[in-house]
Amino acid sequence: MNRIIRISAFIMLFGILLASCEDEASSSYSNKNYVYCFFNTLQYTQLHNAMGNPGQFVSVRKRTSNGNTVIEMSNSIGTEQYTVDAISTHFSYGLGGIIVGTNYYGENLAYDLSCPNCDRADRRLTLRDDGTAKCAKCGIVYDLNNLGIISAVEGEGYQNPRGLYRYRITYDGTNVSVYN
Repeated sequence: MNRIIRISAFIMLFGILLASCEDEASSSYSNKNYVYCFFNTLQYTQLHNAMGNPGQFVSVRKRTSNGNTVIEMSNSIGTEQYTVDAISTHFSYGLGGIIVGTNYYGENLAYDLSCPNCDRADRRLTLRDDGTAKCAKCGIVYDLNNLGIISAVEGEGYQNPRGLYRYRITYDGTNVSVYN
């Protein structure tokens, strides 16, 4: 009987230890807004350029244009719209869309396109040539090359000091998948 109690106590202690071990990476990524999308970069010029050139980023969002649903990809150079295929209609792009690219260190990164300070779908960030993104409403500038941290405040309305919402990303040289 005493042996059974010791074994039970050991199993419970082991279970508590396993439950307390949290994956450090999982706490780095956001689950606030559902995200799942998949792209073949050869079909999207701006996305292909962003994934192949360190320091480049592109915003991706679904919107309606002339009564049709399109995927809009924008960077500092311009904006392109692509028709949505049957698979892409079921993709989810977070609160305001996503930002996808490669930082100066060669890491593939994905963020929510909405400002986390304003926390509204219509408060999207504007991508800049220097690898930052700025919210036009509150003036916060986020460093996309440095995991989305706040790099400057160029206005008022600084309420909630936090970096961008990050999402998991995989890239195999051709296909990009963003998810949480």
